[in-house]
Amino acid sequence: MFTLARKIDFSYKTNMIIAISSLLVACIGWFLTGQFISGIYIGGGVFLTWALSREIDPNHAYSAFLAAGFSLINLFYYEGIQLLVILWILLLMRAVSGITGKEITVIDIFSTLILSIYLSINNKSSVYLIVFILAIIFIIKAKDKITIKLTSIGISLGVIIWQSFFMKYLLINTINYSNVISFFTITTLLISFILFLLLSKEKITDDKGNKIKRSKIFKSQSLYSIAIFMLFLFDQISTNNLVIYLSVIIGVIIYNIGFKLLNRDCSN
Repeated sequence: MFTLARKIDFSYKTNMIIAISSLLVACIGWFLTGQFISGIYIGGGVFLTWALSREIDPNHAYSAFLAAGFSLINLFYYEGIQLLVILWILLLMRAVSGITGKEITVIDIFSTLILSIYLSINNKSSVYLIVFILAIIFIIKAKDKITIKLTSIGISLGVIIWQSFFMKYLLINTINYSNVISFFTITTLLISFILFLLLSKEKITDDKGNKIKRSKIFKSQSLYSIAIFMLFLFDQISTNNLVIYLSVIIGVIIYNIGFKLLNRDCSN
């Protein structure tokens, strides 16, 4: 049974708002680009920006809307959005955090492994398998399904070795650290760990109302920034995907700063 999917209850106002907003953005994107499929990708990007932000900051529903708002930059400059990569990050984060309230299953492990292998072949980079291994290491402390987890790591390592020797799929990008975008990306990712330390201290419950361990939340949040950094080093991130990844962090940071300042003013 696949447990990493989360139901979207449209009886919640916020869920309804993001669904309608994503459709509206898709229509605007279609109009601006002149291509229906491009509009769908832009709208899907807004929705997944929101979804990623909800995983990063589950206690503050509206921080995800701020992040989604920043991702609207993609309306004005569109080349291509890799929605499957964003979904892959989302699923790995859920596997680590346990936010669905269900124990990870064999299907969860091998479906994310297969997706990681597919992305590594499609994008000609073994980095997806490295991030997958890190996600499994984060959850391997749990005593259940140890054999399955170790097997998935073994398969991943085998594929990485094969890709590295025969297909050259593990090459580090040449990064110009004086470039504004590169500097801003790396700085934002580094700052994000401070944010995650603060957010992980809050009481967070899963979809069944059970309290989640702080360490699991921090590992899931950290996996996000580590994954983005690894993709930045070893893969070719599209500008539109980079906008989405950074929008998540910036949106959550700005919202939480504003939220805390507002609460402080109200308490005085």
